[in-house]
Amino acid sequence: MVGKADMLAQLERLARIKAERELKRFAAFSLHMKQAQGQADAMRTALDQSYRSQAPLSVAEARIASAQAGRSARDLHQAEQNLARMLPRFEAARLDAAREFGRAEVLLSLSAQSRAKSNSERY
Repeated sequence: MVGKADMLAQLERLARIKAERELKRFAAFSLHMKQAQGQADAMRTALDQSYRSQAPLSVAEARIASAQAGRSARDLHQAEQNLARMLPRFEAARLDAAREFGRAEVLLSLSAQSRAKSNSERY
């Protein structure tokens, strides 16, 4: 019975290593997503500010402002498309990390139960 408990403990250590790797991968992906979201939010704010400007503009200034707003809108659209493309992989990484962490926790619990059972059988 001690062999089974030791084997479960070894499996738990391996699962813990894999879970840590998946959590680090998810953390890096999460940071990347936050940066992309921040960039999209900044573009959204810049576009909103260009439309809320109250200053009177000459025809030339209006053309420049319109061109800048168009560029900002295209950039925002591209950023939102990038986020939409990254989202499925982000969710998959989140699920993988949660699954590996859960697996390690279950193996830890099973190992502890097995050790407790083997210790109670001795006495």
